[in-house]
Amino acid sequence: MKQLKCRSYLQIILFVIGVSLLLNWFIVLPVLDTAPSLSDNGEYAFVLFTFIVMLLHRYKPLNRFLLISLLFVSYAGAAYVSSYFVNPSSLLSFILLYAALFVMGLFFYVNSQSIEKSKVSVLPNVSSFVLFVSAFFSLTSFIVAFNIDLIKFLLPLSVWSKELINPGLLTSVGILIIVLLLMKMLTRKSIFNVLDKSDLLSLRHVAEGFMVYLIVFSLIHLHIWIYSLYNGVSLISSFNMNDVSVTSWTGGLIAQIFGVGLMEELVYRFIIFWSLYSLITFKRKSVRILWALLITQILFSLIHIPIDFIRYPDINFFSMRFSTLLFLGMFLSVLYLYTKNLWIAVFIHALLNLPMPMFVPYNESNFFYEINVSSMVMVYSLLVVWVKEAARGRSIVRKKTFEKAS
Repeated sequence: MKQLKCRSYLQIILFVIGVSLLLNWFIVLPVLDTAPSLSDNGEYAFVLFTFIVMLLHRYKPLNRFLLISLLFVSYAGAAYVSSYFVNPSSLLSFILLYAALFVMGLFFYVNSQSIEKSKVSVLPNVSSFVLFVSAFFSLTSFIVAFNIDLIKFLLPLSVWSKELINPGLLTSVGILIIVLLLMKMLTRKSIFNVLDKSDLLSLRHVAEGFMVYLIVFSLIHLHIWIYSLYNGVSLISSFNMNDVSVTSWTGGLIAQIFGVGLMEELVYRFIIFWSLYSLITFKRKSVRILWALLITQILFSLIHIPIDFIRYPDINFFSMRFSTLLFLGMFLSVLYLYTKNLWIAVFIHALLNLPMPMFVPYNESNFFYEINVSSMVMVYSLLVVWVKEAARGRSIVRKKTFEKAS
């Protein structure tokens, strides 16, 4: 009884601390002239703390509300503290980033038995894997090299559709078709085999991914609304800006979901990951998962480097970009492996690539605050997915208990 009372008091204390920190955060931010969201350091600290709590929960079950309260406090505290560390290339960012990567890997190591192997016919041998990766890298490098020419070629179609048909959508779909044909050639299976076995054709998974997207998107706007309310800043629709319209924003979102997001998640989080998991010869399942995760995220980071290096030929930017992509790749793997739904990773990937809110804070000097929406996407998607899986686990337990009783 005493333990329950202590736990209840702890929940109340944590909740009050979290609310006070958030209120102070909203008040302090305008003084510090920082964006109304987490900085990189706060984002990494939050993910690090979250997975430490999840590891603790693995060995010592805790009250769900207590864990949510801890996450709430960590979010508020990380946001408040991170406002003092606005330099994204600082040593603290690297330390927190790689610490978060290590703890996420440790989480999968501990929970490796709960990860079910895909039934898809993945790449059967090392030579086919090397051929697939080489062909994919060559194809994407070709697209990058002739990206401007491709945009010019597809521009009339984009103009005709009022930018609903994005050139990025067509190029990504083209790459996806080639990938499926290549998989058919290497595995000698139907072209729809990969899509079917990855559950990308499951309407239930699509609906679940879309609902997670809507909830995260709504939480971001609630976050922006609360910030504007507390700071007396009016909201203005981003569609009133000269460089974006409803059709172009919708076209960009469609391109990111059914183009870039779908193609990259299928290739990296499914084909490459499960192929590596099958080809790595370590006996322990947990070790195979760690190596497959690490190699997959390294490949995911490397494929983006030519694009970024053309834009920013700086070695410091290269090192930070590579580390960040490594972190993002692992995070998207978390969403997929933890929920067993690739569509959730697809939708969140799209939201990370196109983090444009519909409303932004606006003040009298016509200055749009630079909102780090990507950090909010990661934080809120992690919270939503974690609460969703906790609720699902509880419903499964209740179902099994009911079946035993009947």
